Amino acid sequence: MLTTLHSSKVLILFLLIGWSLDTHAQDIHYSQFGRSPLNINPSLTGLFKGDLRFIGNYRSQWSKVPVGYLTFSGGFDQKFINSNLKNSLFSLGIYLNHDEAGDLELSTTGVQITGSYTHRLAEKHFLTAGVQLGGVQRRFDTGNLRVDSQYDGDRHNSSYGTYETFEDTNIFYGDLSGGFNYRFQNYDKRLKIDIGAAAFHVNQPQKSFYKDDAVKLDIRYSVYGMAGFSIGEMFDLGVQAIGQLQGPHEEILIGANGKIHLNQNLDRELAFGLGLSYRLDDAWIPSIILDYRMWSFGFSYDINSSPFRNASFKRGGPEFSAIYIFSKVRPPREFEICPIF
Repeated sequence: MLTTLHSSKVLILFLLIGWSLDTHAQDIHYSQFGRSPLNINPSLTGLFKGDLRFIGNYRSQWSKVPVGYLTFSGGFDQKFINSNLKNSLFSLGIYLNHDEAGDLELSTTGVQITGSYTHRLAEKHFLTAGVQLGGVQRRFDTGNLRVDSQYDGDRHNSSYGTYETFEDTNIFYGDLSGGFNYRFQNYDKRLKIDIGAAAFHVNQPQKSFYKDDAVKLDIRYSVYGMAGFSIGEMFDLGVQAIGQLQGPHEEILIGANGKIHLNQNLDRELAFGLGLSYRLDDAWIPSIILDYRMWSFGFSYDINSSPFRNASFKRGGPEFSAIYIFSKVRPPREFEICPIF
């Protein structure tokens, strides 16, 4: 018979596939959720100091478990300023998410177009509505499938059949999401507050590999608050919290970070930050942030605190983020028009 380790691996793989084929599924999530803004609310499109923003995120989770997860996100968003709209702003972005797990390479790949409209309610107060529309592919590869029926009495024999059949190993569906965000900001005092809520997959697409119309993707609800403010000429403090609910799955994450501005000279800005977050009943997450000019880099590591730590050896996994913001040099009149600059 197969070794205990290999049998356990096969069992986990089938549990994963079975859970994904016909039951509830959970979206990707990042511990550095504020650094993957379009994954928590499409209304955060264009809400940054600058004109064009590029974002990349990478997460490796549970590498010590037979079916580890790899997640990647990348994209950009841009503001569009209209001189006739002195208190309003349109923004547009494109975002890609890819998630993969296990020897069967069970993956979800989605490309989303996201747009937002921001209206200035009063000086320093802004309300934004955003929508996200895209397509998603889910697939898995049976080429690496290993089962007990392929054991020839001595070892695994790939010429033996698996006797497993699947109606489809590749499906595609459309996806629609939306949300709102309130912002208060005062860049002179390095003060920024965001409070928002979003609903993802509001069309509840059918996601079953067996073409079962009753198996739909649950709506994911996201509610969050993020704030950053100065506590001196060189120091900033940030706090953030998010709650997400999707079918039977829920996530609550809270955290705080401190940042020191080592150089505030124009075009030589340099800042360094440390943070600590906690995902309830799951993990502690220390983080490091480095800002240099138009770049911002983040690194965090999940340290499992849940009972799953016995399998993961407390190694939830590393996460990386990179943000680049490009800003134009504007004439004085256009500078005054832009409500968020």
